[in-house]
Amino acid sequence: MMLFIRGFQGPEQGKKPYSTVFPSARTQFECPTHFIPFIRSMFKKINRYPFRNLVIVLLIFNALISCSRKSEFTPAAVAAYLERHNQPYGSDSLQRYDLFLPQGRNLHTKMVIVIHGGGWVSGDKEYVNSFAKRFSDFGYAAVSMNYRLASDSAHYPEMLDDIDSVIACVLKNSVQWGIMKGYLAIFGYSAGGHLALLYTYSRNRNRNIRSVISLAGPADIQDSTLRASQALYAEIGLMTGDTLPANWTLANPSHFITPTAPPTFLIHGTADTVVPVSQAIKLNQKLKASYAQVSLLLMEDQTHLFTLDATETFLQHTKTFLDTTLK
Repeated sequence: MMLFIRGFQGPEQGKKPYSTVFPSARTQFECPTHFIPFIRSMFKKINRYPFRNLVIVLLIFNALISCSRKSEFTPAAVAAYLERHNQPYGSDSLQRYDLFLPQGRNLHTKMVIVIHGGGWVSGDKEYVNSFAKRFSDFGYAAVSMNYRLASDSAHYPEMLDDIDSVIACVLKNSVQWGIMKGYLAIFGYSAGGHLALLYTYSRNRNRNIRSVISLAGPADIQDSTLRASQALYAEIGLMTGDTLPANWTLANPSHFITPTAPPTFLIHGTADTVVPVSQAIKLNQKLKASYAQVSLLLMEDQTHLFTLDATETFLQHTKTFLDTTLK
């Protein structure tokens, strides 16, 4: 598309007007009406002088480029709700994400990355897509991701690498999706809560993650109380690739707590027998002792699986947390 400015006329009446052409790539400029009187006055001044005052021409050009731009991604194009499934972010079959873009989104819309549970050895993004859709209802964009599960060739570093890759994908596509770039929150359930905390505290070097929410996630995997759950203990060994708790430090979110940790929201059921509620309580205490920002929501009589009413309750609290920390 080319932008034409006509009307640069010489002193002789009837002489063919000059035409000035400004290339504007594939962008159209819409000029608000309050610029029109200014531009007309500039044209009149130009018409008085045969040599066209360069300064005036530059003023007109500056006024035009300051007008609002209309890109190929127009507001009308991004207003509708959009959902896409199984989008690749890597070559592995598990490196896929589902995308949820809210209706009426704009360049102030923030993103929430959602990570599923399953003891690091199983699970799927579909298990937490209901959370991602709810965040979209709240006006947030959401990506629900799969990641490489624990195996002989994949452990927690590869899982964190996958979160890195998803974040890179989000940053790359933010403008195309019509959302804000680099303003992210991360939400994880159970093992996904552990990964959300670990990534935020240990890998968030560019500070793209502005807040983190852990729903029933293990927070201190070296806590001796976890040994009461043989299944969880064995899964941690598979996730770390090591059976000795003394060697789990770099996979332990509690090890990376600092005063500059992003705001943290911990949600846990008091009757959870899979991941003890003490995990959330102790992390809350450690974060407060480090003067980091933290909120704790204990759900009475809730187990590792929450009732529908309890789920809606903590989601409303999560919305308040996101509205506060991503503003």
